[in-house]
Amino acid sequence: MVHPLKREAVVVPLELADEHTLLAQSYAGFLVGHPYRGVQLRREVIVDLKKKWMEPRVVADGCEFCVRLNDKEAIRRVDGFQFQLDIETTRNKYAYLGQWYEDNKDRLPDTVSAGEGAVGIRWAILQRTSWKNLRMFVVENQDVSRERHEDGWKLRPLPFCDLPLRLKRKLCIEWNHLYLRWMKENDIQYDFELKEFYRMVDADAPPPATVPTSFAGNPLFIPHYG
Repeated sequence: MVHPLKREAVVVPLELADEHTLLAQSYAGFLVGHPYRGVQLRREVIVDLKKKWMEPRVVADGCEFCVRLNDKEAIRRVDGFQFQLDIETTRNKYAYLGQWYEDNKDRLPDTVSAGEGAVGIRWAILQRTSWKNLRMFVVENQDVSRERHEDGWKLRPLPFCDLPLRLKRKLCIEWNHLYLRWMKENDIQYDFELKEFYRMVDADAPPPATVPTSFAGNPLFIPHYG
């Protein structure tokens, strides 16, 4: 007897976020000149000053994701990753982030309204945030001396958005292969029209548990291929 199947959307797991971020770290060396590694639990970074950074040797293949990768998509995905890094870094800075937005509203790259029904300062601020606005805030404030931090912020997000295009494309190729490996290991497919990961399961199977896609200290950017 053949059991009927149904399509079930799949949420990218947190374990994949770790690998996603580790791949990005291998390109952070371009920005500092040496191999770079973040230590998540201790919220610190290790830079190997004895070695020079070497550019990864990465070549696109004929996989279903790489053939769709163009310059615009590579820039969009790295900008999205940058946005998540900046969000994590400014998580405890909403008090003066909101005031900074208000004081600089005429200078912001993007005009974003808080909208009606915004509840709480954090939600209201996020509604007014675009990645360009938040990046501008980070660049202009991370090195400013304050009472608690005379030398500026203790944690400063590296500017992955400033990587040259060739490295953005290489990073996206590595992300592509990471997702393909995960898909193959878990019998998962990707719908390029709906921009959704999914698998076919027994029609009588219970719905999957809701799983968060990011957590503090480990930013995650899920690319929308297609």
